[in-house]
Amino acid sequence: MLLGFGWCHLRSSRLPLEKATLTTVGSIDAEIDKADEELWQKFREWMEQSAGPFLKWELYEALNNHQGLLTYCVSRNHRSSAVWQMLEWISKNGIGSYGLFYCYDDEDFVGNAGYGRKTMTDYDHVFRVHRLLNGELLELDDPFFGMINGNIDPLHPYDSDQE
Repeated sequence: MLLGFGWCHLRSSRLPLEKATLTTVGSIDAEIDKADEELWQKFREWMEQSAGPFLKWELYEALNNHQGLLTYCVSRNHRSSAVWQMLEWISKNGIGSYGLFYCYDDEDFVGNAGYGRKTMTDYDHVFRVHRLLNGELLELDDPFFGMINGNIDPLHPYDSDQE
């Protein structure tokens, strides 16, 4: 079972701002705004074709003082999900994006290569965090929830050593 919750500030690259001056910043901001709008349109098109029924998402192009706010969740009986392709798409197309994806996958163990990932450690009973930052998707330990069995849920008799 794959259960995950995430958020992302979906943005185009902000690197042009590094060379901006007070006289050029207005035009650079306008270019970035246009690139963001194109990114959001391409993202919506990609998601309409690729998300499937188990990945629920909402993109807020404008919410108060922020733009490009994406929230999403996934629940699958097995680990295959479009959420992994979505995160890869964002990391390649939205270089200025950042966000987190918290997930629990009871099939995340050594020897199960699901979604192309070969783990060297069993993570089948723990939450994991996937951080998206500057075009890179990185998997990290979760400092908040961690273990499922014995922490969030009591240890189930099927998972214990008792007979």
